Amino acid sequence: MSVTSAEAALLGLLCEGDKHPYQIEKDVQFRDMRFWTELSTSTIYKTLVRLEKMDLLESVTEISEQNRARKVYRITPEGREDFQDALRELLREPEHLRWQADVAFYNLGALETSEQLELLSSYKTALEKAVTEFRELEKFMLDMQCPVQHVSIARRWTFLAEGEIRWVDDFIGRLQ
Repeated sequence: MSVTSAEAALLGLLCEGDKHPYQIEKDVQFRDMRFWTELSTSTIYKTLVRLEKMDLLESVTEISEQNRARKVYRITPEGREDFQDALRELLREPEHLRWQADVAFYNLGALETSEQLELLSSYKTALEKAVTEFRELEKFMLDMQCPVQHVSIARRWTFLAEGEIRWVDDFIGRLQ
């Protein structure tokens, strides 16, 4: 059985331990997972229900400290197996990246060279700001003693943004 990347992200969170949907939502927010997954509040609930119907999760109803019933989800052995298969599949070969900005880069010739250079310079400034933020995120994650796999996501985006900066510098150089 094949699972989507969003389903794999949820299964991964549940591999860490049993959780109720609110805990999952908080993990997604705290780990900034919306940046690199397709998990929104509504998709979390819908995906949990779908994964339970697929027998990849099971749930039990518990009573919270506020005396409210809530579902707690746990991954099944089949869910763990499908999750591991999904990881293998996701890492089998690099994904082709589609960046919306490529539409603008491809068509920059529609603008005057001076405006092209101005826009590329602004884009580079935004990338440099992103690199600073990713480095801050990495430091925070290291301070929080997050697992190396989690920290590596922040580092990956730093490397990608730095590579994009080098590409923009090359592009600007060629336009000049």
